[in-house]
Amino acid sequence: MKTLLPLFCGLFLCTLLQGKMDKNQFELSRGVNISHWLSQRGDRPREQMQTYFTEFDVIMLSQAGFDHLRIPIDEVEFWDDNGKPREDAWAFLEKGLDWTRRHGLRAIVDLHIVRSHYFNVGNEEGDTSANTLFEDRAEQEKFVDLWREISDRLGHHSVDWVAYEFLNEAVGDDPEDWNNLVRMVYGAMREKEPRRTFVIGSYQWQVLDTLKHLWVPENDPNLIISFHNYEPFLITHHKAEWTPLREYQGPVNYPGVPVKAEDIPDNLSDRARQSLIGANKPFDFNYALERLQIAKDFSEKHNLPLYCGEWGCIIYAPREIRLAYYRDWINAFEAMDIAQTIWDYKGHFRIVNDDTKEIDHELIDILIGK
Repeated sequence: MKTLLPLFCGLFLCTLLQGKMDKNQFELSRGVNISHWLSQRGDRPREQMQTYFTEFDVIMLSQAGFDHLRIPIDEVEFWDDNGKPREDAWAFLEKGLDWTRRHGLRAIVDLHIVRSHYFNVGNEEGDTSANTLFEDRAEQEKFVDLWREISDRLGHHSVDWVAYEFLNEAVGDDPEDWNNLVRMVYGAMREKEPRRTFVIGSYQWQVLDTLKHLWVPENDPNLIISFHNYEPFLITHHKAEWTPLREYQGPVNYPGVPVKAEDIPDNLSDRARQSLIGANKPFDFNYALERLQIAKDFSEKHNLPLYCGEWGCIIYAPREIRLAYYRDWINAFEAMDIAQTIWDYKGHFRIVNDDTKEIDHELIDILIGK
């Protein structure tokens, strides 16, 4: 395991070089998250990685009008318990990046989950005690080493076509814990790849309200500020089984107040009731613009491009409400000139049927602005 000295030396070196750093050509507009392929695979057999996502999917997404993919990857899929690389996963990722380039799509490689940090650990209880990344120096050094190996494996891809996102949705009590880790991995990676685009977001699930706490390197044009947004949560996560909202099976409304007072049942658990009432706020296009202004102001302060790396509405929401949500948010992103990537391709927020591969043409037309 490497010591921290090279990390800080690297950070110092890249600070000296930043004034001479030139901007690459990595730019984003509309994208799709390729979830549950090399990340959060669940119970699907490992060999299904070969068929779950293929070049056919890339061609379809390119022809539909998307310009990039965000590809989540998990430590457990790429390294075994002893730290040995799982070569099949690396081969699939290489194929995926080759496919995107061949069909004119850029790609973000997102380290989604590591063994020492999972954004949804503890699930709806919000218990993050199993996350040791911000407390254990050895885990932090290991995290940086994971990125060194990712760079060794993927660094041959053009900086104009492939970017890296250090970690998905850092979760913790103190934003400085995440900022300190960003400094470490940024310093190490800038030393290895001076012109690669890095995507960085704030702690606490990359929500809009924590952006103000994010440390951003100065004078580096090859950075993208990222945030995630699932407002209004009662619509986007209606009946989501991994949240307390699964207890509420009643009607929802959009735009306006998602759940009418008379529709809230008496038999909800305290946890579900608190979650529902706390998120039951009126929402419409104008409020979306107000929320996005938070991110817009932050990105302009740092003179960096802005990117919503995750947003979307669960398939359990009524069809017309779901489409109305997508229309408002696409229009808001367009009005604010914010690049975005829908969550997701084949999961609970899907734009394509996993079995038939039939795409949702009506939804995709909304997403690409037809």
